[in-house]
Amino acid sequence: MTVRDLGSTMLRRWYVVVVALILAVIGNYLLQRGEGVYATETVVSFVLPNESSLSSNSGLSDASVIAFAGAIARQVNNGKTPPIYSSYDAPLYGAGLRQGVVVSLPNAGNQFATSYQRAEVVLQIVGPTERWVARTQTELLTQIVRISGAQQASVASMDARIRTSAVSATKKISHVVPSRAEAIAALIAFLLAAILVGAWAAVTVDRATGRRKITARQRMRLRVANGGPEQ
Repeated sequence: MTVRDLGSTMLRRWYVVVVALILAVIGNYLLQRGEGVYATETVVSFVLPNESSLSSNSGLSDASVIAFAGAIARQVNNGKTPPIYSSYDAPLYGAGLRQGVVVSLPNAGNQFATSYQRAEVVLQIVGPTERWVARTQTELLTQIVRISGAQQASVASMDARIRTSAVSATKKISHVVPSRAEAIAALIAFLLAAILVGAWAAVTVDRATGRRKITARQRMRLRVANGGPEQ
């Protein structure tokens, strides 16, 4: 079928294309009418006793403290190895996730080799409401503190234990909504998909209708042929 034939078929079965376009507009509206998602990437640092994350000897780059942070993250993940990623610039909502949690360690390496240079655990949380994200954030932070304390139960003095500290600036919960440009791009994508699907449906309907007409003609000719001798 040539492009000209396809265009003629779409014009002849215009109502099929219109239905596809209407469904696309409705689908895009249902997708865009949501109020977006809420997300946070909270960083929890593990520092040496009596130190802060801002001090040069905080222990953030100490191999043993980094290993300790990894052990905590593994327990939060129910014994599974924390996911590895190389950048904070890969939000969960960017991958289409609308509700979920990822607990991981920042990796300064690449796809061939890992390199953990900071004793930090990153809590990526995305959810439909700010309340849900805030509650999940609080629960995870509480769990990290509890596990850290249990791991160091043999250390009698609290002042001699590795401290966990959530970086205040990263505790912020952001409201993520699509921009106007993204909304327009999504609508265009929906309409293009609708045209393609409408064209396929128009051809299918046209062929099916054509076959029915041919069958009807054949039946009519058969009736005439069978009825001729009787007349």
